[in-house]
Amino acid sequence: THDRVAAQRHERQERNLMRAFGEISAACTTMDLPPVINSTARDLFKRVEAENLHRGKNIDAIIATCIFLACRQKSLPRTFKEICALTKVPRKDIGRTFKFLKEKLGAEASPMSSDDLMTRFCANLSLLSSAQECAVMLNQMAKQRDTLAGKSPVSIAGACIYMASHLVGQPRDAKVISHVAGVSEVTIKNSYKLLFADRYQLVSDAILGTSPMASLEYLPVP
Repeated sequence: THDRVAAQRHERQERNLMRAFGEISAACTTMDLPPVINSTARDLFKRVEAENLHRGKNIDAIIATCIFLACRQKSLPRTFKEICALTKVPRKDIGRTFKFLKEKLGAEASPMSSDDLMTRFCANLSLLSSAQECAVMLNQMAKQRDTLAGKSPVSIAGACIYMASHLVGQPRDAKVISHVAGVSEVTIKNSYKLLFADRYQLVSDAILGTSPMASLEYLPVP
């Protein structure tokens, strides 16, 4: 009987692993993530399975969190919103599971920076390279001047892109950016207010040089 119970447990573990590995692979393919993310997420799930940490937990949230953690560990971070959209797991569940697994596994997750997000958000907004370059430079200047100190990386990226897109004559609406970034329109506009107030110090000649169209006059007044 003990052998039968052990065999059943082993069978259940194999089933869980096969399902999780299949979902992780599918998610990584959809998000165009490199093989190292797939293998890291699988290794994390194996540890969860081996230590029976998924007991009483939503297995979909565990799988989604393993992908999220793998991306952070390999410095290819994705936002909660991106993982939620892909896995259909609510943000709250991933956030809660992330805290739980980070504590139980001792899994280090490198912090996400606004730089990590800038390229992807600009691509999703179909912005030209001049707008992206402008947004990156604005982000660097804002960091140096502590203009957006205390703001989240996602809201910083969103606000810098909003400002840059207008500055170089490729305006994107805050509502559209908020949809791509996964933060509210109000959050982006509040951060933009701080950027706008500091615009004469932030917008250097080098930033204006990213596009022949660039002009402070294009900036919307908050």
